[in-house]
Amino acid sequence: RIGLSRRCQEGQKMGRTVYSAVLLLLPVAAAYITPLSPVTGRLGRAAGASPASSLFSGAATARRQGAASHGLGGVQMQMEKGGRQRALVDEDAAMGRRFLVSGAMALAAAMGLPNTASAGYTSPPTKLRGAMMSGETIAASVGGAQRWGDFAPRLANLCNELGFAQGDTLPSRAFCSDENQMYPAIQITKHFATPPFDHGRVGGVVATDRHGPHAAHGKDLVLVAASHVGYDAGNWGKYRRLVTEDDHVSTSCGMISAILGWYLAQYEDAQNRIRLVMNGDGDARVRIPTDLLDPNRPEGMYLVLSRMTKTGPNGLPVPIGRSAAYQEYEMLPALADRIKKAPKNDVNDKINKGMYDEAESAPIGGYLSSEMFGFRRETVDRGEPNYFLERHVLANIQEILTSAAPMLTAALAISQLEFERTARTLIASPAYKGKKVFFCAGVNVDISPAEGSKDLLDDLLGDTMFLPVSSLYIDEKGKAYSMQAMAFAKALSRQSTQNAAAVDLEEAMRLTGAAKPTKLQVGASCGCPACTCT
Repeated sequence: RIGLSRRCQEGQKMGRTVYSAVLLLLPVAAAYITPLSPVTGRLGRAAGASPASSLFSGAATARRQGAASHGLGGVQMQMEKGGRQRALVDEDAAMGRRFLVSGAMALAAAMGLPNTASAGYTSPPTKLRGAMMSGETIAASVGGAQRWGDFAPRLANLCNELGFAQGDTLPSRAFCSDENQMYPAIQITKHFATPPFDHGRVGGVVATDRHGPHAAHGKDLVLVAASHVGYDAGNWGKYRRLVTEDDHVSTSCGMISAILGWYLAQYEDAQNRIRLVMNGDGDARVRIPTDLLDPNRPEGMYLVLSRMTKTGPNGLPVPIGRSAAYQEYEMLPALADRIKKAPKNDVNDKINKGMYDEAESAPIGGYLSSEMFGFRRETVDRGEPNYFLERHVLANIQEILTSAAPMLTAALAISQLEFERTARTLIASPAYKGKKVFFCAGVNVDISPAEGSKDLLDDLLGDTMFLPVSSLYIDEKGKAYSMQAMAFAKALSRQSTQNAAAVDLEEAMRLTGAAKPTKLQVGASCGCPACTCT
């Protein structure tokens, strides 16, 4: 069951116990964490600093050997002696521990939802928020957006600055199987002078069991992982399919959209069925359908009533009216103030007219904000990659559903959590020992072709943009450095979009076609049935 694990509950119970101590011990924690960082604290080369030290600002370091748990720019790496990674089933506990080194604010966010239940009152299952897709996080990624035709040469030049061997570096892609992800793969081929290895599974999940072959096929290694989202005339999550009969617009990524659809339907249903009623005398109430208050449901949306209704002396909401269809509560004053201060529109006017008839009361709509609900979700298929995709979506579901672009926010959350999961495996993998490794994660934005452009050459490959999320560099000695979205985007912006080592793919294909074809054979080269040639 996603979102309700014993390890998460234990992590939060521990979090409540140490929350006050964390606030008091932050200076001590800072003193402990700072020595792990070899960097200058700013972008740019410092005197005596290595290229990695100057590029990766504010990063912590970790070594492969020994049993340890390190904070790496928001990445939690769980390692045992010998570098063996813990089983993925332990990732919930690892995520819980990550919040302890992330500071008091992250810890408070992780345990922000109550865990009490009484008659007529339900709370969502205890849940960690994973990547915590805040508006600032989204803005940092979108602000660093660049076309793949610019990102690929910048990435190649960045790796060159870090000392990666030109001609001996094997890139790998971890993209969805959608046909619109081919253009980034072509750009990787052009600027790294070799076709990329494939780490990708549907939705942008990274196949971490392919690390061994990837490491064995190159001297230095690069891995680019990206979920993807369509963008059609301002509509996130939509993409025009030019090779369909009617050039229709469909979802992109279709798998992420399918997973998100179940949650979105329940959220929109609650937005319409939870009703708000107010009058000029300050009387404000919330009507909630009884089925949304049922604590025995195996899965579904669970409301945090204390975030929208007044509570009684025992701290629990008390119904002031009920029927077979709904229960009514006094509205939380803070929610009533939000409604009164909001810009005037039809919904606000309707709420403030004091309409107490169910047919005329106003839906809660956009006032059903992220702190007011959670989800419990049972999954039948725990196999990769669908399990990881839904797990990542659920970890950020409140922020996703209440954002201005749910599909974009979901793709960013998936990429961030896939980065954290994959980074642990890269650092722990013995296959990469003694090699340079650069791993970056982001979101590919599939710019939808214009209607009627089916026969235009400039839309043949499509236009794809890259939104940076996080990056990780591991040197030959096993030191690891990371950068989050804004720092990664700045590091890329310092690089030229011109790459002297780029390959002319058309010329390469011409030369390949002009060469004498290889003669295929089975057995002896002379062709004798029973060869006695010397």
